[in-house]
Amino acid sequence: MNLTFSPLFNEPAEIIMKKTITILSACFLAVAFVAPAVAADKKKKKAPTAVKVPKSIELSADQKTKLDALNKEFGPKLAECKKKANSIITADQKKARTEAMKKAKADGKKGKELRAAADAALAITADQKAQQAECRKATSALQKQIRTQFAALLTDEQKAKIKAGKKKKN
Repeated sequence: MNLTFSPLFNEPAEIIMKKTITILSACFLAVAFVAPAVAADKKKKKAPTAVKVPKSIELSADQKTKLDALNKEFGPKLAECKKKANSIITADQKKARTEAMKKAKADGKKGKELRAAADAALAITADQKAQQAECRKATSALQKQIRTQFAALLTDEQKAKIKAGKKKKN
């Protein structure tokens, strides 16, 4: 048997090759096992939030706990309403609306004219309009409940900060 030695190491080339293959195989297997776990973590969505607190508002630990409870209670309900509202209009109608919006924007339309062009292309049936109105009503009622309960857990000072922030936007 003819053994050739590596110039860098004092070992035969076949042994160095075997070690290299073993190390590369171990690395490949490690990546193969870790990659699906990382991908699964990325796919996990956060629970839907019902209340988004402005950054200027500092909440106490008790308020944060109550806010988490509010989000757990109402977040899925709001997400369900949104999902239902999105399912009312068909894919073909959505595509037609998108194309009409692009064309209207290209024609220089804005605001109400743009919305009118999109709505004309949408061609919603009376049944779909009724379903949309029902969804808006349910969402509005949920949001009113959420606002009421959120306001109940805020201090007067925090409420004043929120009102001041709304005045600045206008």
